[in-house]
Amino acid sequence: MSYLPVFLFVTICLDIMYSLENGLARTPPMGWMSWGYYKCGVDCKKNPDTCLNEQLIISVADAFYEEGYLEAGYEYIIIDDCWSERRRDDKGRLVADAKRFPSGMKYIADYIHSKGLKFGMYTTVGEVTCMHYPGSRNHFEVDAKTFAEWDLDYLKVDGCFVEEQFLNKAYIKLGQYLNITGRPMVYSCSWPYYIQYIHKKTPDYEQIYRHCNLWRNYHDVSSHWPAIKMIVNHYKNNYDTFHKFHGPGHWHDPDMLVFGTNSLTEGQSRIQLSVYAMLSAPLLISCDMTQITSLEKRLLQNLDLISIGQDALGLMARPYTLDEHLTLWVKPRLPMKGDSYMSFSFALVNMGDMDNFISFTPLDYGLDSIDGYTVMDVLNSVFVRNVTMHQKITNTVPAEDVILYTLFPL
Repeated sequence: MSYLPVFLFVTICLDIMYSLENGLARTPPMGWMSWGYYKCGVDCKKNPDTCLNEQLIISVADAFYEEGYLEAGYEYIIIDDCWSERRRDDKGRLVADAKRFPSGMKYIADYIHSKGLKFGMYTTVGEVTCMHYPGSRNHFEVDAKTFAEWDLDYLKVDGCFVEEQFLNKAYIKLGQYLNITGRPMVYSCSWPYYIQYIHKKTPDYEQIYRHCNLWRNYHDVSSHWPAIKMIVNHYKNNYDTFHKFHGPGHWHDPDMLVFGTNSLTEGQSRIQLSVYAMLSAPLLISCDMTQITSLEKRLLQNLDLISIGQDALGLMARPYTLDEHLTLWVKPRLPMKGDSYMSFSFALVNMGDMDNFISFTPLDYGLDSIDGYTVMDVLNSVFVRNVTMHQKITNTVPAEDVILYTLFPL
């Protein structure tokens, strides 16, 4: 089996990463986003359990602060579409919905910041958002100033109902206005998704990574297992393109984590979070925080797992297809032993409905420490054993589940 030498692999990735140097998102963002669960929750009388309002955002901030999520690295709380009034004010500025956000967005930002967290919001480069609220087209400068005045730390920018030619200019122009404000804001784009799936063209990732901190390039996730499988396979099938445009400050975003929704089995939840960590992908929860199970909470706050996704090198794991349903994802990472031997994480992902036996030799995947490696079972937080680079590691991966190892050089 052939593989790219580790030193060359890391050098190529690091050389291509440096582009949008706003100093932000040096590791993939982690936090909570409203859309996946609450969507356009504006009818609070009829649907109080999915009401998108001030009380909800404050409650998420409290949960992050009080329940260990902040300490685990989850810091961004992001309000998606449907937060504004239907019309701008008489000065052409966006205005928060007065009934659902009576204290205004600056108040929410201040509250979130008081907890040591960061605040994010949503707009679009179009005239209207995907749910037909006011968009930023023809208002880039005033909206950038407004978001800066509200002390935003993160801006998600959509692209519904926008022609291709304007898309390719708009994301660049809005980003420039955000930079002019002097307020550091992570810039999340949906640019490649609309180019590929709406306009049927190939995204220019060289342009995108120069102007965005992260970007969506596939369909929205939904709360069922087939959607998760499609996303995982999308990243597996596009690894050769994606990994070249991915690293500190610039991330492919496979969309939100489907936790707290009672829609996945325990094994399926482990697959989604493990693969996202192996991809160095953003980890954004979208749910009623009171509905996260104790198992999901332990998984989300597994610091050994999070360290894989937050590794400073930010390398995207390389997938190796072992059979129709079994994929071995391999990720070089820190810490290193001296200047020679990297650590590696291995995700053994079984997407099939039957248990699957796995056997691999570290040497075949670039591991070459002559003193061997210590093997850690990440999901169970236990030491397995020490191995040489020539010894086989074997196990049986349960159906629709994952085994996650990290090998540290001895």
